[in-house]
Amino acid sequence: MSERPDLPASLAPWAPALSTLTIDVALAMGPLVRHIDKLLSGADGSSASHGQPDGYAGLTSHGDVERLLPSQLLLAQELPEEFVRRAATGELLYLAPAFQSSAVRGRVAALVDTGPAQLGATRLVQLAALVVLHRRAIAQGRSLVVGMLGERPGYWRNGGLTGQLDAWLAARRAAEPTSATVREWMEQLDAADEAWLLTGPELAGQLSKRHRVLVSREQEWGIDGATTVRISVGERRIDLSLPDHDIALRVLRGAGFQRATVPASAGAGPLRAPLFPSTRPYLVARGEGPAEIVSFPVPTGRPRRHRLPGPVLGASWLGRRLVVLTCVDQTLRAVVIGKPLGRLHQLAVPLAAIGMSIGDAEAAAEPALSPLYFHAGDLLCEIGGVWWRLSTDDPPLLESFAAVAPGQQVDQPRMAWRINTAIRGDVPRGADIPADAQLVLGPGDSGAWTVDATTWNIYTPPGVVHHVTVPDGAKVVGLATIDGPRLVTLSSGGLIVRLVSPTQTRVLTRWSGGVAEPALHPSQPWLAVPRPDGLIEVADLASNQLLCTIRSGE
Repeated sequence: MSERPDLPASLAPWAPALSTLTIDVALAMGPLVRHIDKLLSGADGSSASHGQPDGYAGLTSHGDVERLLPSQLLLAQELPEEFVRRAATGELLYLAPAFQSSAVRGRVAALVDTGPAQLGATRLVQLAALVVLHRRAIAQGRSLVVGMLGERPGYWRNGGLTGQLDAWLAARRAAEPTSATVREWMEQLDAADEAWLLTGPELAGQLSKRHRVLVSREQEWGIDGATTVRISVGERRIDLSLPDHDIALRVLRGAGFQRATVPASAGAGPLRAPLFPSTRPYLVARGEGPAEIVSFPVPTGRPRRHRLPGPVLGASWLGRRLVVLTCVDQTLRAVVIGKPLGRLHQLAVPLAAIGMSIGDAEAAAEPALSPLYFHAGDLLCEIGGVWWRLSTDDPPLLESFAAVAPGQQVDQPRMAWRINTAIRGDVPRGADIPADAQLVLGPGDSGAWTVDATTWNIYTPPGVVHHVTVPDGAKVVGLATIDGPRLVTLSSGGLIVRLVSPTQTRVLTRWSGGVAEPALHPSQPWLAVPRPDGLIEVADLASNQLLCTIRSGE
């Protein structure tokens, strides 16, 4: 991890750990970090120093006046009021003493309560505590390991803090942990390890006082939720204000974290309306204005921007070429970028032939992109909520598609039609799906349908049917295969993403909170989440890891 030259001097001791956070989040978390560091050091002085003095080990925000940095003494002379303010808020910098010891020091272990009582504001305390413990471990020449209550006892995660925070973000449990579980975890540690439990007052009250426990609970509330938390270590306690509501919400949803090791690509301008239009590993998104799109190979590659002669209605990677449907001179035209595909480059359909005006076409071009499909030499696309078959030889044909999805071949998409009272086509043989049902086609030959928008029937080869219930008002983004079929849903408010299986519903906190609807790849468990300021994150839902970040240029 790199240092953070953009951080103030008061946060310099924790700069390596804070490099995992964006600058605004790091600054907002600063007061929590500083006060928790004092609590942990003051409550357990025996673990803060070992053996004989051995010089200095970096900087700290507390200490004796003899160890005060010369720059701070100069501040007292030149800006005495600022010196007093920093002294009162614990922002002065001191040299941190180092100690030598021939004994094996073990590790610093952080055991984190991930139960429902620790959701919300107290998660911010956990984040700050992990930053403090990371720096504490480095200062003592130890390594930090992190365990999450609810996982297998003894599964301590080591490695870098970035990976540990990723695991912590994903660790949410529906059941409260017990003191017996804590004991199981502690039994997996060596005698030389320094273990800390991050939890709430209820679990802490069940444990003996020999445990090192940082207890946090919400203390005061405002119109947007909790504003103050009470943090205690042993007999020492303090009430601290929480970061701004918007920043706190970003952190709780998994945003605000630097992931420098993840491939990222930059273009010029914001990106909107992400779409995985085919089984190829390509993401397509809108760029600046209705006539610009961006294509990006996932997970690594260089984004390519394409400016079209008119508003873009749809786009797809079909084989090794990008096909774009645009509107020029009140005519729908196909632009093929790459190898020719049939005679699509000759496609010209007057808007009047499909009952649209130029205003209708411009409205259809914002905001979402429609995926395009190639079948029998024709182009299939959804315009204004209606499916059309556009041909170079024949008039446009209105189709009664219930759903269309990419197939194994470029010219063989999966199609399902509404015929009389039922849905027919690429659905299981003998399946009785009402014509008014909502249908989603998933990877391979899988699919899902519902009549009431709440109870879904998922079918997978060879004819297995699963029944799944989604939250009221939720929209099904798509169907993914992750150790079995899973529906990816978006809450009615457009913020919360869930993974729904026949046995459980899991909130994907890290991938929630997008500024628009996410896009699911038709064959891979990849989810593209649009973030503020034109940034798009692509997640692998199977591993709950970030595949890549596509961000707008500066």
